[in-house]
Amino acid sequence: MKKLLETLRSMGALRNVLHCTALFLSIMMPVSMIQIDSESWTLLVLGALPALAPIIVIIIGLDIMMTSIWKSYASEGKLTYYNKVIKAHLAFGGLLFLSWLAVFLPKMI
Repeated sequence: MKKLLETLRSMGALRNVLHCTALFLSIMMPVSMIQIDSESWTLLVLGALPALAPIIVIIIGLDIMMTSIWKSYASEGKLTYYNKVIKAHLAFGGLLFLSWLAVFLPKMI
């Protein structure tokens, strides 16, 4: 557990905010399936949450692309760091994408 926290801390604040946002949206995505009577909460839950998920997945994909470019010029020590960053992005982005698909694939079919 300590090694995991150290790895996440070494990734930097912006990547951790991106991972936390993806994790939060993944957890909140099933909430967008329920019916809400309040007008203001409907816009937030049924409008903003589903719209943010693909945007965050695209941002994670762009950071994977930039990390892969930096990885091509990296030394051996940095190579393992960039591999850990890409694996973390794939985990958090994949979780968000799968939770988004689980909610909206039945509505699209």
